[in-house]
Amino acid sequence: MERRDFVSNMGLMLALACAGGLAACSRNSADMPGPGGGGAAFTADLNTELQNVGQFKIGGGAIVIRVAAGNTPSSFAALTSTCTHEGCTVASFNSTTNLIECNAPCGHGSRYTTTGAVQTGPATRALTQKTATISGNTLTVS
Repeated sequence: MERRDFVSNMGLMLALACAGGLAACSRNSADMPGPGGGGAAFTADLNTELQNVGQFKIGGGAIVIRVAAGNTPSSFAALTSTCTHEGCTVASFNSTTNLIECNAPCGHGSRYTTTGAVQTGPATRALTQKTATISGNTLTVS
């Protein structure tokens, strides 16, 4: 193979790889199963977890925050944990500001309210609300 053909083929391969990578990064994984996606459910034992207002748990594609006392579904905010800007998992809930923060690993600083609304961008779409149910002392999010 001549050098010109080699360089041309490498340029084409690089362009295709970059296009594929950008397409993968632009997908909203909130609807995809698995970690960070919306297809998985998780549970919390309310005897040992999420006992105080402001405590949160991230897992199974969701973030759950205790927003009120009592063990009823309305005492919890349950949302997808996938940031709508970069597709990474939100990092935490700040109980001082009452905002869900997406600080790492994306590092872009989007913040959401406990209803999922965007408080601070660059994200422009809200987090999707999930369903929380309670049976005995077990909270399940789906």
